[in-house]
Amino acid sequence: MIGLPANRLFCLLLLSLFIPAVVCGAPVTRTLSTAEPGAGEVFDISLSIDGIDLGGVVETLPAGYAFTGTEHPDDRVTVRGQSIGFAVMNDTAITYSVTAPASGSGDITGTWEDFLGESDGQVAPSHVAVDGIETAAESAGEKPAAQEAASPVAALAAVAALFIAGWGGRR
Repeated sequence: MIGLPANRLFCLLLLSLFIPAVVCGAPVTRTLSTAEPGAGEVFDISLSIDGIDLGGVVETLPAGYAFTGTEHPDDRVTVRGQSIGFAVMNDTAITYSVTAPASGSGDITGTWEDFLGESDGQVAPSHVAVDGIETAAESAGEKPAAQEAASPVAALAAVAALFIAGWGGRR
């Protein structure tokens, strides 16, 4: 059986592994001014960026939706088809505008990369539908990609480790 000091050390080690996973959220989150724009309406998309000193974000728009513009510096924006790339240099927010098509729906997806932190990930998808009407593909049974929730396993493990650490001292 592990002795009391070793037990506490083991619990602290577990906490140091799991708590950062629980505390650290996605460094890039997306907010839409509307998820149901009117036909031809221009709407805004805001990206909140946390903790990326040097990196990039690439957003991909659904078919028919068109990038309209941004106040982000021109030399740090690249547009290729439905993808918009933003160079991030100590930025905390990027807002850009999109024009909705006459009809259509889909997911705005994105990826981010932190060059200095040597990490990357996905921005949770955001669903848009012109006038709230889903396209034929979705009414035929295809569902839009769902946002994935963070796994509760890390949070439960951290709580369990705290409980064990407190329990281990009572004898």
